[in-house]
Amino acid sequence: MARIQAGPDDGREFRRDLVILLGSSLTVMAGATIAPCLPRMAVHFQDAPQAQMLVKMLLSVHALFIALTAPLMGMLMDRFGRRPVLAVSLLLYGLGGSSGAYLDSLYAIMAGRALLGVAVAGIMSGFTTLIGDYYQGERRNRLMGLQAAFTGFGGLVFLTAGGMLADVGWRYPFLIYLFAFCILPGALAYLYEPETAAHVKAGTEGEGMDSLVRFLPIYLLAFTGMVIFYMIPVQLPFHLKSLGGVSNTGIGVAIGTMNLVGAVSSMQFGRLKARFSNTGLFALFSLLMGLGYGVVWLAGGYYGVLAGMVVAGMGFGLLMPNVNVWLLSLVSARSRGRAVGGLTTFFLLGQFVSPMLFEPLVDRFGIADCFGAVGAVLLAGGVLFALSARSARDRG
Repeated sequence: MARIQAGPDDGREFRRDLVILLGSSLTVMAGATIAPCLPRMAVHFQDAPQAQMLVKMLLSVHALFIALTAPLMGMLMDRFGRRPVLAVSLLLYGLGGSSGAYLDSLYAIMAGRALLGVAVAGIMSGFTTLIGDYYQGERRNRLMGLQAAFTGFGGLVFLTAGGMLADVGWRYPFLIYLFAFCILPGALAYLYEPETAAHVKAGTEGEGMDSLVRFLPIYLLAFTGMVIFYMIPVQLPFHLKSLGGVSNTGIGVAIGTMNLVGAVSSMQFGRLKARFSNTGLFALFSLLMGLGYGVVWLAGGYYGVLAGMVVAGMGFGLLMPNVNVWLLSLVSARSRGRAVGGLTTFFLLGQFVSPMLFEPLVDRFGIADCFGAVGAVLLAGGVLFALSARSARDRG
């Protein structure tokens, strides 16, 4: 199993890596932390127009603002450095994320979630870019796996805590976002500015256009993967409530279990990358996620859904490190921030689109059948990825 090792500088490198990994745990699950409290929020705001839809959008509206601001954050990092962008982003994360704890307007909380999105754009792009700046080769692969693992462990801790706090009151899960204030001092103390990133001027328009075309397949795969994954924090709480007898804590445990399994899967990424191509790893992601969603479709009770989350988590743990490593292997240090910012945009645009894409289908066919249909598509896609990887291996 991969481990973080202290360097020869009496642990400073260890603390730096720990800051990067803890900061990364704030990113992908930034929205889903409040997932267990959504049903109670819907009841509290039931008199507001379109309350059911707006409450669900609270889980993903931050993703729209990540999509809008991540390219800007990438350009700022390439021009002014990674460290100042990360420091401001951590501050905004705590302020915007905790807004639901003290605001009593659905639209005001929505504005706080938008501010959270701006913060996540800087955090998600910044820490991933720093891994690319600090490391290469096998060590980079290992840190990318650990980054995704800490995201998963953070999801388990934050979602489980969110579920327990939601049983007390729907406002309390918003306090979890204040954890960003604990990471900020470490970021200021231990992160240093790489020479290749400090005050680099933006590249030419031709370079930017070439990068967009070159990276578009990776961006689209990231977008599709996140659209599919975000069915879990958005739709699964309502599906579990429909099964009956499932508490908010139980919802948090179910989603957190998927993140725990995903974290363990991510920690094996370095070993898997040594054996499989990027296409082969996408095949594993699609097949495992498809099988997990199929189990959710067939499950008639809580523990059946939990089993589906275990299988899906095994696949999801491979998505983020795979696209990150693939992208960083192609981009130069000069435009690394912008390229990672573009990837962040597509990741979180997938989160924003997911509720709007599936809500009409859920209204017509039901949540369980939607999981079944998406699972079938994933299994078919996994077979195609596997055939493509085998064909490329035979040609090579």
